[in-house]
This record gives sequence, structure tokens and C-alpha cells, in this order.
Amino acid sequence: MTALLESISARELLVPLVAAPLIGALLCVFLKRRISDYVAAIFAAITLVIALGAIGHVFTNLGATIKLPLATLPHFAGETRAAPLVFELSLDALGALMLFVVTVIGFLVVLYSSEYLSARNVEHPVTNGKGRYYAWLLLFLGAMVGIALAGNFFQLFIFWEITTLCSWALIAYYQDEASLRAGFKALIMTAIGGLFFLLALVLLYLNLDTNPFAFDALGRVAPGVRTVIFVFLLIGAWAKAAQFPFFTWLPDAMTAPTPISCYLHAAAMVKAGVYLIARVVSASYGLSYGVGLLMGLMALATIFIAVFLFLFQDDLKKILALSTIAHLGYILIGFALGIWGSTTAFEGGLLHIAAHGCGKGLLFLSVGMIGYATGSRRVSELSGLGRKLPVVALAFFVGAFTVTGVPPLAGFWSKFLILTGGLQLGGIGTVIAILLLVESMIAFGFFLWIGQRVFFGEPSPAAAQVNSSTPVMSIVVIILAILCLIVPIFAFPLIHHIPLGM
Repeated sequence: MTALLESISARELLVPLVAAPLIGALLCVFLKRRISDYVAAIFAAITLVIALGAIGHVFTNLGATIKLPLATLPHFAGETRAAPLVFELSLDALGALMLFVVTVIGFLVVLYSSEYLSARNVEHPVTNGKGRYYAWLLLFLGAMVGIALAGNFFQLFIFWEITTLCSWALIAYYQDEASLRAGFKALIMTAIGGLFFLLALVLLYLNLDTNPFAFDALGRVAPGVRTVIFVFLLIGAWAKAAQFPFFTWLPDAMTAPTPISCYLHAAAMVKAGVYLIARVVSASYGLSYGVGLLMGLMALATIFIAVFLFLFQDDLKKILALSTIAHLGYILIGFALGIWGSTTAFEGGLLHIAAHGCGKGLLFLSVGMIGYATGSRRVSELSGLGRKLPVVALAFFVGAFTVTGVPPLAGFWSKFLILTGGLQLGGIGTVIAILLLVESMIAFGFFLWIGQRVFFGEPSPAAAQVNSSTPVMSIVVIILAILCLIVPIFAFPLIHHIPLGM
């Protein structure tokens, strides 16, 4: 397979890369029970293998972009306006970073789901509906691949809206009242962000006759219009990434199956929001200090609201959801410092996309194994699980140490870069760095307390009943734990070749 991929040009890999998960999703619509496990795993694996082949081409020529133009809108052409390019598959270093995260974790989540969605799950026994589950999950994977390969804002918006639809269906998967309400809330709040994204596209089209949807288009409009468009895009990103004031949908969305919480709410959907801003900051020149200040202050507000709220939570998944909200704020602060001129902080924000995806994904899947075995995910009902579930305990602590920045795990390096960038800028950058250090210490202490409470001491009644073997889920969390250590080795060469527009 590797030799075959090496013999195929990079451009020839892009269409099959988008098509594979979509074909798998279509097949799963008509499949039931166990057969859907195998079909979903096969197509997720095919997607991953093709993605790694395409990423390999990027690594052989860092700094270059693989482009495959596919469609324009001829009816939008005029006397002074060329037909805008609206569909173009493109892969560069930034897209490769995102593609790696969504395809690797996507494949692992599909594998994990094959064991998690079963009658043996104490928390949520599942005996049917697996075909529907995998259809939506593979469609979501395909949409995230489309976002990573988007060559312009218009195409990114199309796949962005598909993720909104998929998240609604997957959050509401169990179809009880709480799930249906949470899915609808997520749909409404993220759709509001999508409307602001659409308004930004309209303004780009009205103000530019040539390539109005290109990623560098923001740098070609007047400064005042540029600020308005960027704020509209930022609102879209805030809604998708569950930032203040749109953050409330994410804790409610924890009614979803835990593998979905891992993928949508740690590795993929919420990362689409910060990925959009990464695209803008990377390609746009002339962004003002003021928009960087707005983004940074809102991110700080989100971080400390989330930290305050998770200190009072008893539900492990809601704690992780609020922590996710805070870490997306970290990424946006890295980008805000980048707008102010810090390449180091910008690279830290980029690295945190991968580091947080692995670390928080590992935490979600660990909590999923706890619920699977005990039927509970409440801190007050759990203790002594380390004796019964040693792999889960190890995975939980690796994930916690990754997201809180313990060396040599991936989160340490991303936080190190963000803090260093803030201190290099001085002034408000130093204040931001100090505040982030405070948050890190609070989060580290809190996760240590949670780990001690859940995994040490005498087994609680919920822990005492544990008597299940989960080989597939155990393998998945072990792989993710390894990635928490080694992902910077892969990510650093890419992030060093992602430009910062200033």
C-alpha cells in the first residue's frame, strides 16, 4: 500500500481522500449490527492511509501547496469580475496538521465505537442503530477532511455547515429528551456562527472582483472592511469552538455517546473554529492590533469562566467539556499573540491543536471506559478504580498531564511556546502569560484531585461491580497515550512552515 501511494501523485490522492469516508457513510446507512462495525472501520482505515500518503507528499516538499482546482461559479462572472473559484482541493502544512488530527483520531474513534456501542455497556446499552451512528460519524469525518483540504473560504463554509448538521444528529443519537434538546441547542448556536461566516463571504464577494473567496482575500480589502469581515469570521469561530458567549452548548452536548464527545468536542468540530482563524491569521496581512486584542480578551474570559465552572462539576464528561472550552481559548490566544507579531506564540497555538486533540481525546475515551464498566461518570460515585481498570487509570493521567502541560508530553511544548511568545512581546503579553500560568496550576491541581478521587482508595459500589474486558478500547487509548508523547515530532516540521501574515 505504501509503495502504491508513493507512485501516485499528491493531486491524485485528494479526491479519493474526500470520497472514501463519504462512500463508507452511504454504505452504513443500509447496514445493521455487527457488519457496520467492519465497514466503518475499513473506510476509516482507507481514509487514514490515503491521508498519510498525502501528508507524506507534503513532508517531502515542506512549504509547497498541492492544489487541485475543480469548480467555479460561471454565472457570477461579469464585465470586470472573473468567475470565482469555489471548489478547490488544496493541501499545505496547515491543512496537513489538521488532516493528521482528524483522520488519526477519527479512525481510533471508529475502532473504539465498535466495542463501546454494545449491550455490554453498563451506562448506555446499545442493541441497534449502529448503521445510523456510523453513517453520521463517517459523514462527519468526510466533512472534516473537506475542511482540511479546503482551498478557499467558500468550500470551507460548505463543509463547515455539514459538520453542524452531523453534530446535531450525533449529539441526539440516543434520542431521549436530554439528547434531543442538546442536539437542537448545538444546531441553533453553531448555525448562528455559520450565518456570520456567510455574511463574511458576502462582504468579500462585494468588495473584490478577483478571487474573492481566497484565503488571502482579507488582505486585499480596505482596512475598515477587513476588520468587519474578520469580526464576522471570529463570531463564526466562537460559536463553533464554544467560546464565550456561545459556550453553553458544549457541556449540554455531553449527552452524546462518549466516542462522539471525543471526536466532535475534542479533536474535530470545535477545532474547525480555531482552524478557520488559523487560516485567516496565516494568510491575511494587515490585521489590526485591536482585533487581536478582542480575540485575546474574549479567549481569556472564556478560559476563566470555564475554569470557574468546572470546579463545581460532578460529571466527568462535563468537566472535560469545560476544560476543552478553556483549551480552545489557549489556541486563540496563541493566534492573537501572532497577530501582534509573535511567531512563537502562533506556532504554539498551532501545536496545541494537535496536542489538545490527543490529550483531551484520551481523557474522553478514558471516561467512556469508566461509564462502560461502572454505569456512572460521577466523581462522587467513583473511587478505587485504579485496581479494576489500571489501563484506564494510566490513560487518564497521561491525558490530564498532556492538557495541563507536564513535560515531556505534547501539551508542555505548545504551552511553552504560547507563554514564551507572550513574554517576548512584553506588556499585555506578559500579563496574558501570567494569567495562563495561573490557569494551568489550577487545572493541574484539579485534575490531580479528580484522578486521586476516582482511581485511588477503596473501591466504591460502582467500582466494585466492574468485571469487563475491553481489549479494543484498551488498544485505542494506549495508542493515543503514545501519540500524546510523540505528536510534536510530527507537528514541529509542519508548523515551522506555516506562514504568519502580519
